[in-house]
Amino acid sequence: MKLQNKTTEIREKAKKHLSPVMTRVTELVIEKAKGARFWTADGDEYIDFVSGVAVNAVGHANDAMVDAIKKQAELFIHFGLNYGYYESAANLAEKIASITPGNLDTVFFSNSGGEAIDGALKLARAATGRPGIISFEGSFHGRTLGATAITASSSKYRKYYEPILGEVHHAPYPYPSQLKGVKEEEATSYCLHQLQKIFDLRIDPSRVAAVVIEPVMGEGGYFPAPPAFLQELRKITKQHGILLIFDEVQTGFGRTGKMFAAEHSGVNPDILVLAKALSGGMPLGAIVASREIHEKWPTGGHGSTFGGNPISCAAALANIHVIEAEKLVDRSKDLGAKIVERLKQSLNGLHGIKEIRGLGMMIGLEFHEDIASQAVPVIKQKCLDHKLLIMNCGIQGQTIRLMLPLNINEVDLDQGLSILENAVKDTL
Repeated sequence: MKLQNKTTEIREKAKKHLSPVMTRVTELVIEKAKGARFWTADGDEYIDFVSGVAVNAVGHANDAMVDAIKKQAELFIHFGLNYGYYESAANLAEKIASITPGNLDTVFFSNSGGEAIDGALKLARAATGRPGIISFEGSFHGRTLGATAITASSSKYRKYYEPILGEVHHAPYPYPSQLKGVKEEEATSYCLHQLQKIFDLRIDPSRVAAVVIEPVMGEGGYFPAPPAFLQELRKITKQHGILLIFDEVQTGFGRTGKMFAAEHSGVNPDILVLAKALSGGMPLGAIVASREIHEKWPTGGHGSTFGGNPISCAAALANIHVIEAEKLVDRSKDLGAKIVERLKQSLNGLHGIKEIRGLGMMIGLEFHEDIASQAVPVIKQKCLDHKLLIMNCGIQGQTIRLMLPLNINEVDLDQGLSILENAVKDTL
């Protein structure tokens, strides 16, 4: 009775005082979490295939991260990078510079991915003196106003907020499901042609500050941009003096089987935006670029009270250490391929499945549009009924996306996949 009363009390308090604007995926009341599992106030145990939306790359409450957080909290909790340097922020900036591709050696810390995107847009405009921004249809970059302006995964994110940031243009992303009437093998050339049409018809390339892209589309459908597309995009941006920004908020830190998704194409962006798995659950984002580009950002032209919080930086350092020490990038590559192969075999022949794909442990199970809106919510609920939390994405909600901890143990993995497989088979 006490547990039920606690659940009811928290739920009613939340419903009364937390804004209803946020989408509510479940009505669960969470009490604790560890690894790939969490427990509710009712004592129910669940397997977590969402990981805080790809945040908890090394699992919930990783021991190394908890120890680092405790140690830093005992020293000091907040100071502010405006007013002095401190070790965790300096060490983290150095570490990020050492593992990011190309000459990305200078970091500005923010509190989130959306905030980092806004800062990256400001940096690009300040560094180039140009107003234009080009992003891609189906993209999701966050919910701050700048990030909302370049997001195009759903009109609901822009509704009520117009007029929005000016001089933003959207080109099609080479995701065949979004390109009606375009053959899959023609997606890259078609999208490059449409980008050129923007230059020809809407904004001269000499007025474009940056092109922003997710190297693997996140909320839009969990689909990787073809390497040839990213390579050509790099050539075009260099030709016109346009900065290329990679939004790796969801793809960074081993999720795709490389430390950063940029490595799959060999394309080095001018600006790299990071968050989510950077700090494994503590609020932190990062804008990473060369010293040359950062020095074009006038002092005082941007700032943050909490960005680079010492505890968040300490947690991030511990998180990256675990990823490297346990070789989780390689594990992501190998285990992700095994998961995709298992799902292809176990769900083979089911008429509603369009594609099962993955890059490392960024795995998508896409359903045909004609059944997705009915089938996917049923599958999600059946999984939840059997104590597995999953999440979907895509413009029509057509893709179930798996965001497992990179260090998930075999027992949790097998049990969770079995629940998912049974839910899909029972629904289709």
